[in-house]
Amino acid sequence: MALYEKKWWKRIFQKTEKKSHLDSLKDIEAISEFLQNINPDVQEILKLLSELDELEKEREVAKPGILQINLETQAEIVDKLLEHYEYLQNDVDINGLRLKLIARELLHKADKAGLKDLFKEKKDHWKF
Repeated sequence: MALYEKKWWKRIFQKTEKKSHLDSLKDIEAISEFLQNINPDVQEILKLLSELDELEKEREVAKPGILQINLETQAEIVDKLLEHYEYLQNDVDINGLRLKLIARELLHKADKAGLKDLFKEKKDHWKF
């Protein structure tokens, strides 16, 4: 047996990845809180979209002098919209990852508990 195949050699030199402990309850609480607080964010985005819609309608009939002001105002609103969307998208992505981790942990617990059928069914259905 080669030296690098010996257990003591592997213990000393092989990198081991430690799994972080997942606190499902905290993640579920965080997702729930996010979903409860999403409405004000969506309302702000809808308000900005409404303003942008009005400005676009005005732009179609605007005279050359007013057109420049209209477009500058639209650009400011689009900046705000992009910023709000970015925050919302980041929050959705983070909570989506949390949910995937919860699902993966649930599958791991089901497998340990001997629920092989559930594990096989959900592993294929829940793609990670």
